[in-house]
Amino acid sequence: MESEIVPISAAGRAYPAASWVAQRRSPRLGRLWRVLHVLLIAAGVALGSMLALGVVSWIRSQAAVAVVQAQMDDLRVGKIDEAYALFSAEYQAGVSLPMFRRYLRHQNGLAKTRELQFWGRSVWGETALLWGSFRDDLGHSYPVRYLLVREKGSWRIDGFHLAAEAPGREPGAVRFIQI
Repeated sequence: MESEIVPISAAGRAYPAASWVAQRRSPRLGRLWRVLHVLLIAAGVALGSMLALGVVSWIRSQAAVAVVQAQMDDLRVGKIDEAYALFSAEYQAGVSLPMFRRYLRHQNGLAKTRELQFWGRSVWGETALLWGSFRDDLGHSYPVRYLLVREKGSWRIDGFHLAAEAPGREPGAVRFIQI
């Protein structure tokens, strides 16, 4: 003889066997779980794609960042000619070496740069745009933007913009000076 296990409630009454063994979900709840599952997968794919694009952009911009870092290192140790050689031919046609030396004499912060950080990097084919800041010996931070172009297979600086406080404006207002 087979025995059937029937659950007993706290009050001592037996539960109906059918409701305990086979509880059915409502069709709406099943659809909701499927929709949530699909949305979760889609969010994961979107997040993974954004992460992959960010990594690819970071890798593509590393060579441009290395050129800017090399120029800052040259300026720090006083190698003005080597730093000037990292500019593009078009930039050198517009700004001569004596003009660049004169500019550096007026911008003492460039020679005292200790740390260079970029928080934005964009590369479009033969052009790269980097923006960030550098910090000098005294801890002052100067926002900077670099435009680089690819010449003969290597990155060259085509221009940079240092931020300077604009006279007569409210504190914290920043404008960029192009050289």
